[in-house]
Amino acid sequence: MSDLLKTTAEQRARKVVLRLEKIDRIFNQGPDQLEILKSVDLEIHQGEIVALVGPSGAGKSTLLQIAGLLEKPDGGLVSIGGKRSTDLSDLARTEMRRSHIGFVYQYHHLLPEFSALENVVMPQMIKGLKRAEAEERGLELLRCLGLEKRGDHRPARLSGGEQQRVAIARALANV
Repeated sequence: MSDLLKTTAEQRARKVVLRLEKIDRIFNQGPDQLEILKSVDLEIHQGEIVALVGPSGAGKSTLLQIAGLLEKPDGGLVSIGGKRSTDLSDLARTEMRRSHIGFVYQYHHLLPEFSALENVVMPQMIKGLKRAEAEERGLELLRCLGLEKRGDHRPARLSGGEQQRVAIARALANV
């Protein structure tokens, strides 16, 4: 996986937003140890778009869980925005996720009882934004994604693509 990202001089000049250094992850399966990630290095720069591809079982989801601070590596360092986050407390990791990381899952995981706008507003209010400010930001994000007329619709009344765009708006809301 270390060959996933080839850097250019232009990329190196941009701010590093995510750095994984020598990441190891081992799972115990009975008496056996399954080494999923071994000394993985990854650096992502501001404005860069990166695709993580590989065969099933290669460790893609595990790497994303570690990069997103949902799981701790068995070895190595994770830095987000220049801040080392590997050894943070659970509360500090939660705060870093809330403020600096947005997730868009394969399955959108929208809250079905809330409208599209409310799904985008919710994480902002959890972070501490007032409802009016959160709604303003949510409406702007939905507008940018072509969903300005669908903000009052619940997920069941949205197409799969619309639901995914709401999930993208939600992921961007606090970053």
